[in-house]
Formats: sequence, structure tokens, C-alpha cells
Amino acid sequence: MAPVRLANARVDGAGSVDVDIDSGRIAALSPAGSTVPSADVLDLGGRRLIPGLWDEHVHVRTWAVSSRRVDVRAATGPQEVAALVRAALPEAEPGLPVVAAGMRDGLWGGAPSRLLLDDIAPDVPVMVVSSDLHSSWSNAALGRLLGIDLDGTGMLREAASFAAATRVESMVADRADAWIGEALADLGRRGVVGLVDLDFDDAVRAWERRAAPPVRIDAGVYPHDLDAAAERGARTGDPINGLARVGPLKVITDGSLGTRTAYCHAPYPGTADRGVLEVPPEHLESLLRRGAELGLTPAIHAIGDAANALALDAFARTGIRGRIEHAQLLTDADLARMATLRIGASIQPEHMLDDRELVARYWGDRATDAFRIGSLVAAGIDVVLGSDAPVTPLDPWLAISAAVTRARDGDPPWQPAEAVDVRTALRLSARSRIAVGEPADLAALGDDPEPHRLRTMPVDLTMVAGRITHSNL
Repeated sequence: MAPVRLANARVDGAGSVDVDIDSGRIAALSPAGSTVPSADVLDLGGRRLIPGLWDEHVHVRTWAVSSRRVDVRAATGPQEVAALVRAALPEAEPGLPVVAAGMRDGLWGGAPSRLLLDDIAPDVPVMVVSSDLHSSWSNAALGRLLGIDLDGTGMLREAASFAAATRVESMVADRADAWIGEALADLGRRGVVGLVDLDFDDAVRAWERRAAPPVRIDAGVYPHDLDAAAERGARTGDPINGLARVGPLKVITDGSLGTRTAYCHAPYPGTADRGVLEVPPEHLESLLRRGAELGLTPAIHAIGDAANALALDAFARTGIRGRIEHAQLLTDADLARMATLRIGASIQPEHMLDDRELVARYWGDRATDAFRIGSLVAAGIDVVLGSDAPVTPLDPWLAISAAVTRARDGDPPWQPAEAVDVRTALRLSARSRIAVGEPADLAALGDDPEPHRLRTMPVDLTMVAGRITHSNL
């Protein structure tokens, strides 16, 4: 890769500079125009240059496949979903299920019914996946196809739903890799330089097979793939294929707010149900220890306050460090413990805006413990931002905007005391700095990142390891 100079770049704390790039890294920084270039020059014309953005929580295959699914996010009840599915049936591909995505039944007035889907599609398998991915609603034909028993609701939750959805995705495996390639190629447009891929299949094996990605990929390992990880002998950070590396050990300990399965100290209103604990504490500890033996850094999914407490207990008892994915409901005591134990938090601010109504309905008396971004940062906890795509769009600017403004679409800010400033949100979205020796993972902005324009921030140039992946220059 030939050396290149990014001339007349505006960098926070350094003013107007020239950035020399060689062998995928920043080789020199100098005041703009102060030295004679020894490489090709790209003039940024005073544009703001920032470290490239990471999305720290993505389900890559599910994200790419979801763009081909029936979108039912706007539906307010089961009848509307059924109507959208019925409209899609004439375009259904023979032999494949019709899959819809974006169900938000936690806000519906009516309950899903298998018979409703049976009536519109008695012979075509139908699966409607929830917006949070933790549940699905299917018809009898889908149950017959997969050989699973569905009750009168047609609902599957948590592990059963993940397993069914993964099997349905596998039916398009012959084209999913091409869809992934197309989707990844477009990420430079939003300044994205890296993703943590937490897909439910064997992501490490998938990235061994796929073409080398145009962005950095950390491919997660789930407990069901630990034997394969042991055979490979590959540790977190080890290379897989080009810019793809082995990522963390991902363990899902509880459910989600939207599915009402996040594991909480208090029951959900009107019930005795506290949610679902997928991994008992003693099993979580053994998983942490085995992962550590294999050199895998843990990333523990915990959403409810009780799940977060148990995850921190396991970290404390094992002495292993890692991070908690989501950390959506966190008591003061556990936030302090998290800081003391030096456990990181991988959070998805856009969830907060999607889930405002769900928080009010199901966690109302504990709302101040939900989505505590500012408090996590103030406590010195290592916070990183992501999307959980396809749960929310894979666009770090949406997460940055949500973290800064805690609002969208003209709504008043939700718990604005938990906001962070723009500079902090950008730092939480990047893994590198603009400094000599750092990776040349960079983005040049088409405007200044003021709070009111973050959601639509124009990106004029993106580089990954010194290679241009997007340019409007």
C-alpha cells in the first residue's frame, strides 16, 4: 500500500495538521504545510478528522439477512403484522419460510396467536422475529418444517427462539455471505472501521471461510463453540482472515426487556415473573474460567438488574476481567462494584430511545436505574458503544446522538442527566487515536459534530488500515 498524506486536516487538540500514513499506520503528524510531502496527497480542506468508528455489538449475519425480511416494526398489534405478512406471501420464494422482523409485542394491546398466522398461511412457514431477537412468533407450518412443537400462541422465547431463528437463517446460507459482503462494503459511508460480530453461529469458522472483510472484525465465540475454540487454540485477538480476529467469549445470562425476560430483582407488573436466568451462577463461573484458560476475554450479556448483579458476582469470585453487554438496569451498588472490579460496559444507547415506553411500562419504579450512560462514564468504567444490529441500525452516529441528546424525533430528552458530551461519545465509539504509530483507521467529517446534526452526520472520507473505504472528496 503506497504512502499517503492527508493534508489540511483539523484534529482536536492539534489544530490544522498534515497526517502521513504508511503501512497502514500513522507515520507522522506535522503542522499543515510545514513539510514537503513524500507521498500522494489528499487535501481534506480543513475537514474535521476523527478516529474511525467501531460498533461494539453486531450480529453480522442476522443483520445482513434482516434487510431482506418483511419489516413489521411499525405494527401496533398482531393483526397489523398478519396483514403485512399476507401482503408479502405472493413474493415468497418457494421452499423458504417467510420471515418478518421487528415485532414489538411488549407494547401491543393484543397477544400473538398461532392460529392467526395459520389462517393467512396454512402451508407456507412463517416466522416473525421480535425487534430484540429474543423471541419469535410462528405458524404451524414453520413448526412442521423445523420439527418443533408450538403452543396456541406460536411463540418461542430465548434459547428456543435463537435455535429456531438460526436454523431458518441457515436456509439462506448459500447467499448470506454475499449479502454480508455487500452490507460491509457500505459501512465506510458512516465512518465505520470495525465491528464486534456476536452472531449466534460459529462466527470464527464463518470468517475463516468468507472473503477478507473491508473493516476490522472481532468474531465472538459462544459456549457451544468452546470445544471448537479449544481445538483451534486461537485466543482473543488472534488473526483469522485479513482484518478479522478472534473476539470475546459471549455468554447470554438473561433475556431482554421487550420480551419481558430480562432477569430482575422485582417481578414484572401484575405477575410473579422476574424474567429468565439462562445461565446459573455456578455455570457462569465455570464458563468464565474455561474461557480464561483458552485465552478468551468474556463479554457477558446481562440486561436485568439481577442478571447484572450475578454477572458481577461471577467476575468477583473468579477474579477474571471482561465486560458486560447491555447493562441496561443497574443499581447504584452494582454500578460502584462494576467500577471497583474494573469491568467494562458495552452499551447500545439507541435501545434507550426505542424502549422508553417499555421502561415506563415494566420498570417504571426503577427507571432511574436504566440506561445509565453518564453515571457509568463518571464512575470511570470503560464504556463502549454499539447498535446490537439488526436490533437498531448499524450506524454509530445514531448511538452517539442518543448518548449525547437522549432524544430523537422532537421528543424531550429522557433522563438528560445521564447524557455525555460529543467528545466523550466519540471517544466511546473509537479504539484508536490520531497519533504516530496508531492504526490509520480514520474518518473525515463533512460538518462539525454538533449535537443537532449527529444523526445525519456527513462522512467524506473513511480509511481502514490506511486503505480508503469511502470518499466524497
